[in-house]
Amino acid sequence: MKLLEKLSSLAGKYMAVIVLVIAALSLFVPVSFSWIKTSYINPLLMVVMFGMGLTLKPEDFKLVLSRPGDVIIGFLAQFILMPLIAFLLVKIFNLPTELAIGVILVGTCPGGT
Repeated sequence: MKLLEKLSSLAGKYMAVIVLVIAALSLFVPVSFSWIKTSYINPLLMVVMFGMGLTLKPEDFKLVLSRPGDVIIGFLAQFILMPLIAFLLVKIFNLPTELAIGVILVGTCPGGT
C-alpha cells in the first residue's frame, strides 16, 4: 500500500511536468510515439484521468458540495452558453452544413477526447 501511496504522491506532484515533457517530446520527436495505435487512446486516457483523480482530496469534494452555485454556473456554461456561442459562430461566419454540424457538436460536448 505504501508503494501505491508513493506513486500517487509522485504522480500528483509531477503530473503537469510529465504531461509537458511528453507533449514536447511528441512535438519534437513524433516518431517516438508512432507505436501508439488509435486503439490505445481510451486506455491511455483512462490512465491520465486516473492520475488526475489521484490528486483529488476529500476537501475538494466538500468544496464542490459547499458551493453548488459555482457548479450550476459551470453546468449552464457548458450545456447552454457554449452550444449557443457555437451556433452564433456558425451563423456569423455562414459556415457550410458539414462544418456547422462539427462546430456545434464541439461546442456541445464537454472537454476531453
